[in-house]
Amino acid sequence: AFFMAISRTLLRGNAAFLHDPAPCIARLNDQLAADNEQTMFVTAFYGVLDLRSGHLQYVNAGHNPPARIAADGTVSYLPRDRNMALAILDGFAYTASETTLARGDTLVLFTDGVTEAAGGGHFYGETRLARALGRVAPGRSVTEIIAALLEDVRAFEAGGPQADDIT
Repeated sequence: AFFMAISRTLLRGNAAFLHDPAPCIARLNDQLAADNEQTMFVTAFYGVLDLRSGHLQYVNAGHNPPARIAADGTVSYLPRDRNMALAILDGFAYTASETTLARGDTLVLFTDGVTEAAGGGHFYGETRLARALGRVAPGRSVTEIIAALLEDVRAFEAGGPQADDIT
C-alpha cells in the first residue's frame, strides 16, 4: 500500500510537467526502479482523455486491459500491449496507444482481484466480466455499473474468501 501511495504521488507530480503518457510513465518507472531493493512493482493504466473529441492516449503498464462498454451495450477490451509493470526495469521504453471513445461509451478499469476472484475452483476471468458488463444497461451511472459488477463477483465467489483487492 505504501509503494502504491508513492507511485500515485510521483505520477501526479510527473503528469504536471510531462503531458504525453509514454514519457510520463517512463519517468515514473525510472523513479520507482531506483533503489528498489525489495523488488516491488506496481501496475498502472495512465491516460489522457480529450473530453471534446473522445481521443484517449494511454499507457498500460502491466495492468489488466480496460473494458469498453459501447453506447449500444457491446463490450470489448482495449488491446493488450507489451509494456511491463512499473519498477521492474530501469530505462524501459514505454509505448503509448490511442483510441477514440464515442459519445456514450464507458471505460471500465479494474484490478486483477476482479478477474482472479475464485469460485468453484475457477477464476472469474475476463469473459465473465464482459458478460456481466454486457448485462448492465447502456447509460447506467458509474455507481450502478460498480454495484452490478460487485454483485456478480460476490455471487461467483459464493461466500468464498477474498484473496485480493476488488477494485
